Amino acid sequence: MGEVIAALDIGSSKVAAIIGEINVKDKNLEIIGVGESPCSGLKKGVVVDIDDTARSIISAINQAENMADININSVFAAIPGGHVSLIKNKGIIAVSNADREIRQADVERVLQATKVMAVPPGKEIMDILPMQYVVDGYDMIKDPVGMVGVRLEVEANIALGTTTSIQNLIKCIERAGLNISAVILEPLASASVVLSDDEKELGVALIDVGAGVTDISIFIDDNLAYTAMIPVGGAHITNDLSIGFRLPFSEAENIKKKYGQAMVSWIEEDSAITINKMGDGVPANISQKEIAYIVEARVQEMFNLIKNELERSGYIDKIPAGIVLTGGGLSLLKGAKELGRQILDMPIRIGAPDFIGVSSPTFSVGVGLIKYASNNKKYASKTAGSTVRKHEQHFDVSSVWGKVKTFFSDFF
Repeated sequence: MGEVIAALDIGSSKVAAIIGEINVKDKNLEIIGVGESPCSGLKKGVVVDIDDTARSIISAINQAENMADININSVFAAIPGGHVSLIKNKGIIAVSNADREIRQADVERVLQATKVMAVPPGKEIMDILPMQYVVDGYDMIKDPVGMVGVRLEVEANIALGTTTSIQNLIKCIERAGLNISAVILEPLASASVVLSDDEKELGVALIDVGAGVTDISIFIDDNLAYTAMIPVGGAHITNDLSIGFRLPFSEAENIKKKYGQAMVSWIEEDSAITINKMGDGVPANISQKEIAYIVEARVQEMFNLIKNELERSGYIDKIPAGIVLTGGGLSLLKGAKELGRQILDMPIRIGAPDFIGVSSPTFSVGVGLIKYASNNKKYASKTAGSTVRKHEQHFDVSSVWGKVKTFFSDFF
């Protein structure tokens, strides 16, 4: 068995659990377990019900474990970019080795030096994202290990997360009986599977539209340069349909998925759809154009909000690679990409993982967590914990029943 890594994508509408296995010989990643469970414990990306979220985590992990035939103890999780602020800082050290050759330990020391800063109340350092290293005045260095010098500097973005958001996310996972391998920035995870190296180098905006929120992340010179969040997502389209046609939310969601599209002009032959409205329950007919008018209006608003945020960032003229749209809120909606092109006046493509069984944009964060963790040296020792095949294992507290017992033990 290769190295096993597990990840959780905890969103406003669902929890996705992904288990990946890295081949020992060729280091290729294979997705071996997938689980999904509805979740109503988050609103606008913020945990509002720990117990409900924990139950969804247990359900999703159970499905993924059964599919992979593996018990999982530890997972990687993501924090949305909208809950993170980036602050530039520098670190400077003297190279202490007698031969003046820069080693990995020196790189780690200079990165730690960037943490010497005033952290605002309610915030904590989540990650250090080096932008460039400088050796004896020579800049634009990506990896200084092996170079010779006296003075080593680094310019980095310090990612500050909201302490309560991070702690509540961790509480949900621990309540489900799991350990935390690490909490990773969501845009870094998604970017690892949906953005090309050329896009990140040239300049690109990654737009992750979920059910409740839209996260905007800008990459320039292969660095995460900007993050923001808009409190609007795909569920708002569903809500508009629910109110407009007096439908239960679940039925409005089904109509959106089956008939919704963001371009009214695309409808050549209008056809009627029979619905059962709330209240009297009397069947009524609505047309596809009526659905499209509501959907298009909301999607227009969403792209205008995205455009405003890109302009506010100051980077809108520095992303020649355009927009990569991911997540389940807009990517799967017919005509959304084309409407976005009209409003933003820049290229837009849909980004999704290129793995069998998880090739939908809805899995970008979960698969991205596994890919990012497997490629990053600092997470090398943090795997999924127990990787014993289920059929080889007797009862263990790390099994799903063990997780359920852990969950309920908090109440008794």
